[in-house]
Amino acid sequence: MNILLVAGPGISLKEPYNSGIEAFIVSFANQLVNEGHAVDVVAEEAEASARFLLVNPFTAFSSEKSDSCKHSEEKRQFGDMNVGSYDVIHYNMFYPHLLEAGLHFTKTSILTLHSPADSKRISAYQKHSRESDVTFVAISERVKRQYDQALEIDMPLINNGINMDLWPTKSSEDRAYLLWSARINEEKNVAAAICVAKHMQLPLKIAGRIVDQRYFDEQVKPHLNDQIQYVGHVTQRELSSLAQKAFAYLATATWQEPFGLAALEMLASGVPVVGFHTAVPPDWEHESVLTIASLRWEDLVELVEKSNAVSPAACKEFASSMNIQNMTSNYLKLYKEVLFQKGVGKKAISAI
Repeated sequence: MNILLVAGPGISLKEPYNSGIEAFIVSFANQLVNEGHAVDVVAEEAEASARFLLVNPFTAFSSEKSDSCKHSEEKRQFGDMNVGSYDVIHYNMFYPHLLEAGLHFTKTSILTLHSPADSKRISAYQKHSRESDVTFVAISERVKRQYDQALEIDMPLINNGINMDLWPTKSSEDRAYLLWSARINEEKNVAAAICVAKHMQLPLKIAGRIVDQRYFDEQVKPHLNDQIQYVGHVTQRELSSLAQKAFAYLATATWQEPFGLAALEMLASGVPVVGFHTAVPPDWEHESVLTIASLRWEDLVELVEKSNAVSPAACKEFASSMNIQNMTSNYLKLYKEVLFQKGVGKKAISAI
């Protein structure tokens, strides 16, 4: 099968990743190639070691140009791509102007919804739902419920998956600190993790990209010392190394986390997840995921203590059901189903 995965203009697929979506795209693309498919990815840059082919139809713009001018040019450049060889075009980021440009491609189109259903996205996706036959995909029950209601459809659900080989597990004897990893801003709420660590007098490692410098300067920086350490924006390998000595991962986001990829990576590493209901999908009901409806950091203390009884093996076993192989298999099945529904013959489907 020939597949075009669309990230977007200016998107870097080099580590450290800016978000979980970039990690998803790279892992998915590489797995598709491993399984014998040809994969091109639309983005600005990627690692030299990537198994997929990078395609960048966009040119650099002057900073003086308005966003509307940039979007208009990006729409034209993307629309001018020769997509005749692709069986499927799979969009993964919120670029409505690229979706509009793709309307004339007359290709099977998939759009994975990685973000919550806010008003801007709902408005854009309602328009595309009316004007195109794009197939929307939810990454969790939470996301599916939000968008099914907003778009009045029943979309397929495919949980995100991770490459389990990237997240080796060590024994619980090596555990030495609490770990927190995410974008650093108010909605991810690292301040709650700091409060937990200080109250319990436990070391805390903080990893992540600073997206709100004021929040970091006011809520994080004053607390940094030998006990509370900010280790920077790290690669997956570096985060995996940090996970080797973490006895609990604090998931403190106060927004409705669409999936919780970082939490899944920690579980794969044998680290139990402790946090708020908002920070992980509500259907993750397992002994290795200890969450509470409250958004008070004080209510996480007891859960951290309980997490000591959770074995690394239990964490990894739960995470293993959401591996990259299962996810890729589900997407390939969906591709073939949609191709068949749109009139591709059985013989052609069997060939891909």
